[in-house]
Amino acid sequence: MKRLDKRRITRVLFAFCALVMMVPSVAFAAEGDYGIGMSPMKEWIVLNAGEQYTSSFVISNPSTNTTDFHYVANVSPFYVNENYDVVYEDFGSINQMAGWITLSNYEGILTPNSAKEIYYTVNVPEDAPAGGQYAAIIVQSQAMDSESSFNDEENAGLQINQVLGISHIIYAEISGTTRRSGEILSADVPGFLFSGNISGNSTIKNTGNVHGEARYTLQVFPLFSDEEIYTNEEKSKTKTVVPDRILYNETSWNETPGIGVFNVVYTVEFEGVTTQVSKLVIKCPIWLLFIIIFVIFAIIFWLMMRVRSRKKSGGRKKSVEENTEKSE
Repeated sequence: MKRLDKRRITRVLFAFCALVMMVPSVAFAAEGDYGIGMSPMKEWIVLNAGEQYTSSFVISNPSTNTTDFHYVANVSPFYVNENYDVVYEDFGSINQMAGWITLSNYEGILTPNSAKEIYYTVNVPEDAPAGGQYAAIIVQSQAMDSESSFNDEENAGLQINQVLGISHIIYAEISGTTRRSGEILSADVPGFLFSGNISGNSTIKNTGNVHGEARYTLQVFPLFSDEEIYTNEEKSKTKTVVPDRILYNETSWNETPGIGVFNVVYTVEFEGVTTQVSKLVIKCPIWLLFIIIFVIFAIIFWLMMRVRSRKKSGGRKKSVEENTEKSE
Protein backbone atom coordinates (compact mmCIF):
# COMPACT_ATOMS: atom_id res chain seq x y z
CA MET A 1 0.00 0.00 0.00
CA LYS A 2 1.30 3.47 -0.89
CA ARG A 3 2.50 5.80 1.82
CA LEU A 4 -0.02 8.50 2.81
CA ASP A 5 0.92 11.88 1.32
CA LYS A 6 0.31 14.33 4.18
CA ARG A 7 1.02 17.37 2.06
CA ARG A 8 -1.58 16.33 -0.50
CA ILE A 9 -4.25 15.90 2.21
CA THR A 10 -3.38 19.33 3.62
CA ARG A 11 -3.75 20.94 0.19
CA VAL A 12 -7.17 19.29 -0.28
CA LEU A 13 -8.45 20.58 3.06
CA PHE A 14 -7.27 24.11 2.30
CA ALA A 15 -8.97 23.91 -1.09
CA PHE A 16 -12.27 23.06 0.60
CA CYS A 17 -11.88 26.00 2.98
CA ALA A 18 -11.16 28.37 0.10
CA LEU A 19 -14.20 27.07 -1.77
CA VAL A 20 -16.43 27.93 1.18
CA MET A 21 -14.99 31.45 1.40
CA MET A 22 -15.66 32.02 -2.30
CA VAL A 23 -19.34 31.06 -2.21
CA PRO A 24 -21.22 34.32 -2.90
CA SER A 25 -23.76 35.48 -0.37
CA VAL A 26 -27.31 36.19 -1.46
CA ALA A 27 -28.91 39.48 -0.49
CA PHE A 28 -32.59 40.19 -0.65
CA ALA A 29 -33.86 43.73 -1.22
CA ALA A 30 -37.16 44.52 0.41
CA GLU A 31 -39.82 46.02 -1.76
CA GLY A 32 -40.46 49.73 -1.23
CA ASP A 33 -43.14 50.79 1.20
CA TYR A 34 -46.48 51.91 -0.17
CA GLY A 35 -48.43 54.51 1.79
CA ILE A 36 -47.56 57.48 3.95
CA GLY A 37 -44.41 58.22 5.94
CA MET A 38 -43.94 59.60 9.46
CA SER A 39 -41.17 61.51 11.26
CA PRO A 40 -40.30 61.04 14.06
CA MET A 41 -41.88 57.69 14.88
CA LYS A 42 -40.89 57.72 18.58
CA GLU A 43 -40.62 60.39 21.26
CA TRP A 44 -39.24 60.37 24.82
CA ILE A 45 -40.51 63.12 27.14
CA VAL A 46 -40.50 64.06 30.85
CA LEU A 47 -43.70 65.58 32.27
CA ASN A 48 -44.83 67.03 35.60
CA ALA A 49 -48.19 66.50 37.27
CA GLY A 50 -50.59 69.33 36.32
CA GLU A 51 -48.47 70.26 33.26
CA GLN A 52 -49.67 70.82 29.69
CA TYR A 53 -47.27 69.67 26.98
CA THR A 54 -47.58 70.19 23.21
CA SER A 55 -45.57 68.51 20.47
CA SER A 56 -45.99 67.34 16.88
CA PHE A 57 -44.93 64.94 14.16
CA VAL A 58 -45.06 65.06 10.37
CA ILE A 59 -46.81 62.67 8.01
CA SER A 60 -45.98 62.70 4.30
CA ASN A 61 -47.01 61.22 0.99
CA PRO A 62 -43.74 60.30 -0.82
CA SER A 63 -43.26 61.62 -4.34
CA THR A 64 -42.99 58.00 -5.55
CA ASN A 65 -46.71 57.63 -4.86
CA THR A 66 -49.17 58.91 -7.46
CA THR A 67 -52.27 58.50 -5.29
CA ASP A 68 -54.02 60.82 -2.84
CA PHE A 69 -54.36 59.37 0.66
CA HIS A 70 -57.12 59.97 3.15
CA TYR A 71 -55.75 59.72 6.71
CA VAL A 72 -57.38 59.44 10.14
CA ALA A 73 -55.46 59.75 13.45
CA ASN A 74 -56.48 58.18 16.77
CA VAL A 75 -54.89 57.86 20.23
CA SER A 76 -54.37 54.38 21.69
CA PRO A 77 -52.66 52.80 24.72
CA PHE A 78 -49.78 50.52 23.81
CA TYR A 79 -47.44 48.00 25.35
CA VAL A 80 -44.84 45.52 24.11
CA ASN A 81 -44.47 41.76 24.35
CA GLU A 82 -41.27 39.76 24.96
CA ASN A 83 -40.16 40.14 21.31
CA TYR A 84 -40.77 43.89 21.51
CA ASP A 85 -43.77 43.76 19.19
CA VAL A 86 -46.12 46.66 19.92
CA VAL A 87 -49.47 45.62 21.36
CA TYR A 88 -52.26 48.22 21.20
CA GLU A 89 -53.98 47.23 24.41
CA ASP A 90 -54.65 48.79 27.81
CA PHE A 91 -52.38 47.36 30.50
CA GLY A 92 -53.68 49.43 33.40
CA SER A 93 -52.13 52.35 35.24
CA ILE A 94 -49.17 52.83 32.88
CA ASN A 95 -51.49 53.53 29.91
CA GLN A 96 -53.44 56.41 31.47
CA MET A 97 -51.75 58.93 29.16
CA ALA A 98 -53.90 57.75 26.25
CA GLY A 99 -56.78 59.60 27.93
CA TRP A 100 -54.75 62.78 28.45
CA ILE A 101 -53.95 63.43 24.75
CA THR A 102 -55.92 65.57 22.31
CA LEU A 103 -55.10 66.02 18.61
CA SER A 104 -55.18 69.20 16.52
CA ASN A 105 -56.45 67.54 13.35
CA TYR A 106 -57.82 64.01 13.25
CA GLU A 107 -58.12 63.55 9.50
CA GLY A 108 -57.31 65.02 6.13
CA ILE A 109 -56.01 64.42 2.60
CA LEU A 110 -52.38 63.94 1.58
CA THR A 111 -51.64 64.58 -2.08
CA PRO A 112 -48.47 63.17 -3.71
CA ASN A 113 -45.23 64.84 -2.57
CA SER A 114 -46.96 66.69 0.28
CA ALA A 115 -46.67 66.68 4.09
CA LYS A 116 -48.77 67.72 7.07
CA GLU A 117 -47.87 68.36 10.70
CA ILE A 118 -50.11 66.86 13.37
CA TYR A 119 -50.00 68.55 16.77
CA TYR A 120 -50.98 66.85 20.00
CA THR A 121 -51.38 68.11 23.54
CA VAL A 122 -50.88 66.15 26.76
CA ASN A 123 -52.87 67.49 29.74
CA VAL A 124 -51.28 65.79 32.76
CA PRO A 125 -53.66 65.55 35.78
CA GLU A 126 -52.59 66.91 39.16
CA ASP A 127 -52.83 63.41 40.64
CA ALA A 128 -50.89 61.65 37.84
CA PRO A 129 -48.81 58.78 39.26
CA ALA A 130 -45.03 59.06 39.04
CA GLY A 131 -43.33 56.70 36.65
CA GLY A 132 -43.75 55.61 33.04
CA GLN A 133 -46.76 56.37 30.86
CA TYR A 134 -47.14 55.05 27.30
CA ALA A 135 -49.43 55.91 24.39
CA ALA A 136 -49.46 55.72 20.59
CA ILE A 137 -51.00 58.00 17.99
CA ILE A 138 -52.06 55.70 15.16
CA VAL A 139 -52.44 57.24 11.71
CA GLN A 140 -54.44 55.11 9.29
CA SER A 141 -54.19 55.92 5.59
CA GLN A 142 -56.29 54.84 2.65
CA ALA A 143 -55.81 55.37 -1.09
CA MET A 144 -58.64 57.52 -2.40
CA ASP A 145 -59.48 54.96 -5.12
CA SER A 146 -59.73 52.08 -2.63
CA GLU A 147 -63.06 50.45 -1.99
CA SER A 148 -62.08 49.42 1.55
CA SER A 149 -63.03 51.40 4.63
CA PHE A 150 -61.21 52.22 7.87
CA ASN A 151 -63.60 49.86 9.65
CA ASP A 152 -62.80 46.92 7.38
CA GLU A 153 -60.98 44.78 9.98
CA GLU A 154 -60.30 41.89 7.58
CA ASN A 155 -58.38 44.02 5.08
CA ALA A 156 -56.92 46.77 7.25
CA GLY A 157 -53.15 47.04 6.88
CA LEU A 158 -52.83 43.94 4.69
CA GLN A 159 -52.81 44.91 1.02
CA ILE A 160 -51.80 47.75 -1.27
CA ASN A 161 -54.64 50.27 -1.71
CA GLN A 162 -56.16 48.93 1.51
CA VAL A 163 -56.09 50.62 4.90
CA LEU A 164 -52.49 51.02 6.16
CA GLY A 165 -51.42 52.03 9.66
CA ILE A 166 -48.35 53.78 11.11
CA SER A 167 -47.74 54.82 14.72
CA HIS A 168 -46.09 57.64 16.65
CA ILE A 169 -45.02 56.07 19.98
CA ILE A 170 -44.75 58.30 23.09
CA TYR A 171 -42.62 57.24 26.07
CA ALA A 172 -43.36 59.63 28.95
CA GLU A 173 -41.84 59.83 32.42
CA ILE A 174 -44.00 61.54 35.03
CA SER A 175 -41.77 63.25 37.59
CA GLY A 176 -41.93 62.20 41.21
CA THR A 177 -40.84 59.10 43.06
CA THR A 178 -39.53 56.95 40.23
CA ARG A 179 -37.70 53.66 40.60
CA ARG A 180 -35.11 52.55 38.05
CA SER A 181 -34.08 48.92 38.37
CA GLY A 182 -33.67 45.86 36.20
CA GLU A 183 -32.37 42.31 35.94
CA ILE A 184 -30.41 40.56 33.21
CA LEU A 185 -32.02 37.13 33.30
CA SER A 186 -29.81 35.48 30.68
CA ALA A 187 -27.04 36.20 28.19
CA ASP A 188 -25.41 33.74 25.80
CA VAL A 189 -23.38 33.33 22.59
CA PRO A 190 -23.90 30.11 20.57
CA GLY A 191 -20.52 28.37 20.37
CA PHE A 192 -20.99 26.34 17.17
CA LEU A 193 -22.71 27.41 13.96
CA PHE A 194 -23.52 25.43 10.84
CA SER A 195 -25.05 28.51 9.17
CA GLY A 196 -26.28 32.00 9.99
CA ASN A 197 -24.48 34.83 11.76
CA ILE A 198 -22.46 35.12 14.94
CA SER A 199 -24.78 36.61 17.55
CA GLY A 200 -25.40 37.21 21.21
CA ASN A 201 -28.83 36.84 22.78
CA SER A 202 -30.17 37.96 26.12
CA THR A 203 -33.31 38.35 28.21
CA ILE A 204 -33.77 41.29 30.57
CA LYS A 205 -36.56 42.47 32.86
CA ASN A 206 -37.47 46.01 33.87
CA THR A 207 -38.34 45.79 37.58
CA GLY A 208 -38.78 49.56 38.04
CA ASN A 209 -41.73 51.85 37.39
CA VAL A 210 -40.27 53.81 34.46
CA HIS A 211 -38.79 52.82 31.10
CA GLY A 212 -35.05 52.38 30.69
CA GLU A 213 -32.56 51.86 27.88
CA ALA A 214 -30.80 48.54 27.39
CA ARG A 215 -27.49 48.54 25.51
CA TYR A 216 -26.04 45.58 23.58
CA THR A 217 -22.43 45.39 22.36
CA LEU A 218 -20.91 42.63 20.22
CA GLN A 219 -17.15 42.30 19.59
CA VAL A 220 -15.53 39.67 17.34
CA PHE A 221 -11.79 38.87 17.31
CA PRO A 222 -9.70 36.41 15.26
CA LEU A 223 -8.58 33.27 17.09
CA PHE A 224 -4.98 34.39 17.61
CA SER A 225 -5.27 38.19 17.66
CA ASP A 226 -6.62 41.02 19.82
CA GLU A 227 -7.46 43.17 16.79
CA GLU A 228 -11.23 43.44 16.32
CA ILE A 229 -12.65 42.33 12.99
CA TYR A 230 -16.14 43.51 13.99
CA THR A 231 -17.59 45.69 16.74
CA ASN A 232 -20.67 47.85 17.22
CA GLU A 233 -19.20 49.73 20.20
CA GLU A 234 -19.53 53.14 18.55
CA LYS A 235 -23.15 52.47 17.59
CA SER A 236 -24.28 49.95 20.19
CA LYS A 237 -27.73 48.49 19.71
CA THR A 238 -30.24 49.96 22.17
CA LYS A 239 -33.80 49.11 23.18
CA THR A 240 -36.26 51.01 25.37
CA VAL A 241 -37.73 48.60 27.92
CA VAL A 242 -41.03 49.47 29.59
CA PRO A 243 -41.79 48.56 33.24
CA ASP A 244 -42.64 45.04 34.34
CA ARG A 245 -41.80 43.49 30.99
CA ILE A 246 -39.29 40.84 29.89
CA LEU A 247 -37.46 41.63 26.65
CA TYR A 248 -35.61 39.11 24.47
CA ASN A 249 -33.04 40.55 22.08
CA GLU A 250 -30.50 39.23 19.59
CA THR A 251 -27.49 41.20 18.32
CA SER A 252 -25.74 39.80 15.22
CA TRP A 253 -22.73 40.30 12.96
CA ASN A 254 -24.52 40.28 9.62
CA GLU A 255 -21.37 39.74 7.55
CA THR A 256 -20.14 36.61 9.32
CA PRO A 257 -17.85 34.58 6.98
CA GLY A 258 -18.90 31.11 5.88
CA ILE A 259 -16.17 29.44 7.92
CA GLY A 260 -13.82 30.40 10.74
CA VAL A 261 -12.93 30.30 14.43
CA PHE A 262 -13.48 33.49 16.44
CA ASN A 263 -13.32 34.89 19.95
CA VAL A 264 -16.61 36.68 20.70
CA VAL A 265 -17.43 39.09 23.52
CA TYR A 266 -21.09 40.00 24.13
CA THR A 267 -21.99 42.70 26.67
CA VAL A 268 -25.45 43.64 27.99
CA GLU A 269 -26.05 46.76 30.10
CA PHE A 270 -29.31 47.79 31.74
CA GLU A 271 -30.00 50.14 34.66
CA GLY A 272 -26.49 49.89 36.10
CA VAL A 273 -26.27 46.10 35.71
CA THR A 274 -23.72 44.66 33.27
CA THR A 275 -23.26 41.07 32.07
CA GLN A 276 -20.46 40.03 29.73
CA VAL A 277 -20.07 36.69 27.93
CA SER A 278 -16.80 35.63 26.23
CA LYS A 279 -16.85 32.51 24.08
CA LEU A 280 -14.95 30.69 21.33
CA VAL A 281 -17.24 30.39 18.30
CA ILE A 282 -16.70 27.93 15.44
CA LYS A 283 -18.48 28.50 12.12
CA CYS A 284 -18.45 25.45 9.85
CA PRO A 285 -20.96 24.44 7.12
CA ILE A 286 -22.50 21.06 7.85
CA TRP A 287 -21.43 19.60 4.49
CA LEU A 288 -17.81 20.53 5.22
CA LEU A 289 -18.12 18.91 8.65
CA PHE A 290 -19.24 15.68 6.98
CA ILE A 291 -16.27 15.84 4.61
CA ILE A 292 -13.84 16.36 7.50
CA ILE A 293 -15.38 13.44 9.38
CA PHE A 294 -15.12 11.30 6.24
CA VAL A 295 -11.44 12.23 5.81
CA ILE A 296 -10.72 11.42 9.47
CA PHE A 297 -12.42 8.03 9.19
CA ALA A 298 -10.56 7.38 5.92
CA ILE A 299 -7.24 8.12 7.62
CA ILE A 300 -8.14 5.86 10.57
CA PHE A 301 -9.19 3.09 8.17
CA TRP A 302 -5.93 3.46 6.24
CA LEU A 303 -3.88 3.28 9.46
CA MET A 304 -5.78 0.17 10.58
CA MET A 305 -5.25 -1.49 7.22
CA ARG A 306 -1.56 -0.59 7.32
CA VAL A 307 -1.13 -2.06 10.81
CA ARG A 308 -2.96 -5.22 9.72
CA SER A 309 -0.79 -5.43 6.61
CA ARG A 310 2.37 -5.13 8.72
CA LYS A 311 1.15 -7.86 11.06
CA LYS A 312 0.49 -10.16 8.11
CA SER A 313 3.87 -9.35 6.59
CA GLY A 314 5.54 -9.99 9.94
CA GLY A 315 3.70 -13.29 10.29
CA ARG A 316 4.72 -14.46 6.83
CA LYS A 317 8.35 -13.45 7.45
CA LYS A 318 8.41 -15.36 10.74
CA SER A 319 6.87 -18.42 9.07
CA VAL A 320 9.53 -18.36 6.33
CA GLU A 321 12.30 -18.12 8.92
CA GLU A 322 10.86 -21.06 10.87
CA ASN A 323 10.59 -23.17 7.73
CA THR A 324 14.18 -22.27 6.83
CA GLU A 325 15.44 -23.36 10.28
CA LYS A 326 13.58 -26.66 9.99
CA SER A 327 15.00 -27.39 6.56
CA GLU A 328 18.53 -26.77 7.85
